[in-house]
Amino acid sequence: METSMDREQDESPDRNAGRSPDDGSDADSDLEELKGDIAKFDESVREFLASHHGSTETPRVARGGSRGRGARGPRKAAKPRGDITARLSKVNQAFLSGDYNQALDLAFEVIRINAETHQAWTALSSIFRERGELNRALSAMVYAAHLRPKDVSGWHRCASFALDTIEDDEGGNLHTARLCYSAALRADPTNLEARLGKAAVCHRQGHLSAAIAEYKTILRSRPYDLDLVRKLAEACVDTKNAATTVPSAIQAYRQFFDYEVKTQSQHDRDALWHDVGIYVELFASAGLYHEGVRELKALSRWLVGRASEQYWDNWQTDDREWDADDERRSSVSDFEAVNSNPLLYGNALPQDLRIRLAIYRLRLGHEPEALKHLDWLGSDDGLTRDFVNDFPFLAYELATELTRCGRQSLAVRYYELLRALPGEPDPATLLQLGRCYLALGEQPVAEECFLAAIDADEDSIDARIELANMYEKAREDEEALILAAEAMALREAQDQPSTGGPRVEGSSAAAQTGESDGGPAQRRKPRARANDKPAKPRGDPKKPVIPRRYRPKRLAGADKRLQDEQARAVKLSRQYEAVRDLKRQILAGRSDLIPAWMATSKELVDDFRSLKRFYTWDKYLHFLGSKGPLQHPGAGQQDSELSQMYGRLSRCESGPDAGMTRTAIAPQADYHGREPGIPGLNTHQGISFEDWLDLFLDYAIGLAIAHRRNEAYQICQAAKNSTVFQSSEHDFVIYVAWSVCAIYTNDEERCVATARHLMRDGAISDSYRMFALLSRLCQSPVSWYTSGPAQKFILRQIKAIDASHVGAPMQRWGCVGEPAGAATTSSGVNVDVCLLMVYGHILFTSTSYAYSLGYFLRARSLDPTNPMINLSLGLAYAHYGLKRQSTNRQYLLLQGQAFLSQYLQSDQNGAGGSTAERLYNVGRLFQLLGTSYLSSRYYTQALDACKREGGNKDLSSCILMNSIVSLMSVKNNSMAFALLKSSLRL
Repeated sequence: METSMDREQDESPDRNAGRSPDDGSDADSDLEELKGDIAKFDESVREFLASHHGSTETPRVARGGSRGRGARGPRKAAKPRGDITARLSKVNQAFLSGDYNQALDLAFEVIRINAETHQAWTALSSIFRERGELNRALSAMVYAAHLRPKDVSGWHRCASFALDTIEDDEGGNLHTARLCYSAALRADPTNLEARLGKAAVCHRQGHLSAAIAEYKTILRSRPYDLDLVRKLAEACVDTKNAATTVPSAIQAYRQFFDYEVKTQSQHDRDALWHDVGIYVELFASAGLYHEGVRELKALSRWLVGRASEQYWDNWQTDDREWDADDERRSSVSDFEAVNSNPLLYGNALPQDLRIRLAIYRLRLGHEPEALKHLDWLGSDDGLTRDFVNDFPFLAYELATELTRCGRQSLAVRYYELLRALPGEPDPATLLQLGRCYLALGEQPVAEECFLAAIDADEDSIDARIELANMYEKAREDEEALILAAEAMALREAQDQPSTGGPRVEGSSAAAQTGESDGGPAQRRKPRARANDKPAKPRGDPKKPVIPRRYRPKRLAGADKRLQDEQARAVKLSRQYEAVRDLKRQILAGRSDLIPAWMATSKELVDDFRSLKRFYTWDKYLHFLGSKGPLQHPGAGQQDSELSQMYGRLSRCESGPDAGMTRTAIAPQADYHGREPGIPGLNTHQGISFEDWLDLFLDYAIGLAIAHRRNEAYQICQAAKNSTVFQSSEHDFVIYVAWSVCAIYTNDEERCVATARHLMRDGAISDSYRMFALLSRLCQSPVSWYTSGPAQKFILRQIKAIDASHVGAPMQRWGCVGEPAGAATTSSGVNVDVCLLMVYGHILFTSTSYAYSLGYFLRARSLDPTNPMINLSLGLAYAHYGLKRQSTNRQYLLLQGQAFLSQYLQSDQNGAGGSTAERLYNVGRLFQLLGTSYLSSRYYTQALDACKREGGNKDLSSCILMNSIVSLMSVKNNSMAFALLKSSLRL
């Protein structure tokens, strides 16, 4: 097993590197001496054994064969030699003086000489611990323990250290601790401390079956250890197959209580009330409610000091034994009211056990008996509130059973008290409370509870289904369909295999398989503490499946809805003002405010995206996460209530009321149009749509700068899909911002796709220049610029233009004010020079020079004096002439030089531009052709022209470098050196 120490030892520099063979170190001498001593010792052993057996044959042991029984096991470590002992002494001295680096070097030196030196590894562990390198300290400690495998205390120290430093690497340290405990058990199978430690580690790892097996083994030796019994019970109820493991925990508790009752041990009986609760809850988790009631009453009787009154075991149909008065107890012939102590009956039973009795009676159908127990709480809200505060989990269980029995009005009392507890709201409590109000006919209050449950748990499916049912009955079909789509998306996400690693037994994730009432699945399991709150589902720290959105109350009164809308409008206005203020400060240099600006912008953008009226149904449902075809909502799934509701709302089907037919809300399969924007509406919550679009795109670019590419693209897509951003100006701005995001995230594919869209919707010269610009700005290979799809797209545009004016002569625009570079036919069809040049450059870049010449010549026929066209033609002819397949190389090169001459003379024709740049380009061509004397002349002229034009530093540097390279290529090194020396500035 290689660890970081092995790697450090291997990677540590050799102290003797670079020395001659004759200049050996002391360590090398000691090693050679040790090898010689070992060889002499082995030889003497062989001679002694041979003389003893009267044979000259090498004994079997000396040959490495199997040894006898007496020789089995690890050999005893040899006593360290004098030189190693001296080095270990130096290690200790350096360690005590605080020179950990020197101590580390010396310890490694000892290990290099003899890696089986236990003291060296122990010292190494101490050094790493002092330096704060806990993982390496643990590794060294484990190595030391391996050198003495029979030393149980050494393995215990390793395991304890691994558990003490578990915050550094929980998974790895737990694994190491488990291996150490296993090694200790191999050395001493009777060591209960090691077995108990291994069981605790297995339990913590989630390997509950192994933990249960270890606990059972320990209980054979310590059957009356209450801590062990508690740990076994906890492990048993946490397993997936609790029905098969719980009986063993019940048996362990029964054995413990039988012993306690029989021996009257000195255990603190007040502390045993908690264990009685765990014990009887084990019966409940297995569905054995009768047995649980019997054991609860019998053990409670023993704890209060009435163990002799065993006649109460015959009264299992009711709990009169624990009544407040003697009215029902007096009918029992064995009961003597005169000689009994009232304090040992009703009031002696703890409140939590009484409530457990009430819950079990409700599950058994003994409702009157359960209500008698609840009378102890009475109508006093203060007493009930204290109970809920002390035992919230029991209160939730009780309210759930009351709901199941149809006692919603009584259950609401406990749910409301649970809701009022401090801390985060519990979604399961809110869900059950909403169901109770719904059963009582209070729909507005139920709606509020379901909405609060969704706010508390964004992945709540049951709350969405309940709300969707309510809205469907209230004819709020649009919101009902939205909720049904969200629920289906969440269900699809749950059905998909998790990518977060293997599932661990006993984790709270198992609560996903609870009952359909939405409560915690663990509510029937014994709790380590009776006053635990209802368990909340622990969601993964990943992005939620359904985006958070504003959910207005549909069933509340008009005044309440108006009040909520006004409060929301004020909130959005304040947030928008905060965004604008933060943006102004960021532009002024306050970059530290960017996170606050991003967070506030996100809230505004998410709020806008969550509104259905700004999107079509298909886009909005896709935003909610619905990916299935709308015309088949239940395909591949069970015919559930959810899929049926989705079908009713998304297709033309009969509503819940007889004889009533509704129109489909969602688009059908043949619907491909776009819903029109809202006429006459230019603002939302007092903010114009233009400002909303700026907010979208600023936020998207901010995400791209933060390298959050997918989120940035989603924001751009959301702006594009909105029905209020559908004008050509909006579309252009969105795609420009999208291209900026692609440039920031270095997404060459998206850059090309965006440029193609701009060319398609706005076929103008600037759009073709934009395509070339984006391909240049993005740091991508040229293959995206010259890819097949890009070539085909531009070629189709050229063919479309050609086909539109077949037979019509092309002529140059002659009117003043018409765009340069464009041409038209007699029928008025424009021919864009930039389109021809872009396609020609794509062919040129892909080395198809012969084909590119045709498009360059077409462009020149439309604009013969354009210097860029002449330069492109000259380069294309020259490169074509340099190809091996060229048929007439001299003609092609001369043709290229002719076009370059026209390019060079274009400044004389008033074309403008930089003369130095033209001279430099021509010089580069002659350098390419190998005529360095011509290139040097043009470089000299270009350098002079650059000085006359104001001195472009970048251009002058390029000219200078190419001049030097050109001179060196013809072996004119002295001239090149002189030019470099004269231009060098230190």
